[in-house]
Parts: sequence; structure tokens; C-alpha cells
Amino acid sequence: GCVPNLCPLMDCNILRSPMKSFNAIKKYEIRQTGRIAGALVDLTTSNFNWRIIVFPLFIYDFIRYRRRLQVLRKNLFFTKQYALEAVKNILQGKERAWEIRQVEIQTGDILDKEKKGFYTDKIRNRQLREIEFLIDHYLELLGTDQSSYNDALKATYTAKGSYLAFLNRLQKVEEEVIQAAITTMRKGTKKERRLWFDKVRAATKDIRIEAANSIYDE
Repeated sequence: GCVPNLCPLMDCNILRSPMKSFNAIKKYEIRQTGRIAGALVDLTTSNFNWRIIVFPLFIYDFIRYRRRLQVLRKNLFFTKQYALEAVKNILQGKERAWEIRQVEIQTGDILDKEKKGFYTDKIRNRQLREIEFLIDHYLELLGTDQSSYNDALKATYTAKGSYLAFLNRLQKVEEEVIQAAITTMRKGTKKERRLWFDKVRAATKDIRIEAANSIYDE
């Protein structure tokens, strides 16, 4: 039977195989985050060629690169992780409002422990909006009853133009987080933060457009 609190949000057919669809969404988001992080971390073959001769230094640089990539992936996936966890719990019968409240509590705990100025109340507030936006997006994809991510996306956004319009809405929500980070973070100068987030925007947009072309032109 249908879980009552899910019915107003989505087609109850999603309950036939929700975890398969959910896992497809999560895998896609992890893969996209990895691509964006990889594009942002400045690694070229020429940087390492000469260091291969001095093997220990090459290993040190490679470990440092991998560590930076891992941290960047984690940061880029932050809001998606909370949104996906909330959606998984909603699929299991929890209320959407309850899950939003849990996210507020968990991110509030992170803020309370933050002492370096990398995470601020303004950033958190904007991220909460982004998380809610993502939750609704994921629930809409799951409501299509499609097990593959590409099929769910094309069932939700039947034309590439409508999907690109969604990406623009998502970018605006993300932009609010970025602006909060530029104005309130205490890492680097404001100019340095702006330059960094410009790179994040550009890499994210390029990879999303590339993925959209791949999905809709296949």
C-alpha cells in the first residue's frame, strides 16, 4: 500500500522500486561532483613529469593532490548529501517537514563547532534553501517511476530546454550560497574568494551542459 505522507508529493508508484531509482540519482550526483572537483583541482601531466625522477617528491605531490580532491568533492557534495539523506528517509515514510528540521539541527551543530570562519550562519541559511530545492527535485525524479537517472530526467523534463531552465533555477539557488560565502567567509581575501567561486561556477556550468547534451542528444 501507499505510505500516506508520500502521496501528496509524488506518484505512489515510486514505492515499487524506490531504492533502485534513489541509488541511480545518488550515483549520478557523486559522479558529477567528482567531475567538477577534478576540473577545479589544477593537475596537469607536465606538473609531475620531472618529479617522477625524484620519486618521493612525486608521491608527496600526488598524495597532496588526492587529499585536495577528496576535500573538494566533500565540500561540493555537502548540500546534496543532506538532501539525498532526507529523501531516503522520506521514502521510508518520514515526513518532509521532519527531515527538513533534522537538516536544520545537524547543520546548526556544524555551525556551533565551526571556529575557523569557513562556515557562517548566512551560508547555512542559504544552504538550507538549496537543500529544500534539491529534495523537491529528487522527489520529482523519483515520482516518474523510472529506474535509470537519464530516463527519470527525460520523463520529468521532456525537452532539453526545460531541463536547462531547471539548471538555471538551480544555479540561482547555488549563487545565493556563493554570495554568502564571498561576503562572510574569513578564508583569504574577498577578491580571492570571488575568483575561486567564479571557477566553481564555470566548471559546474560546463560539466552540467556537457551532461545535458549527452543525455538529451543520445
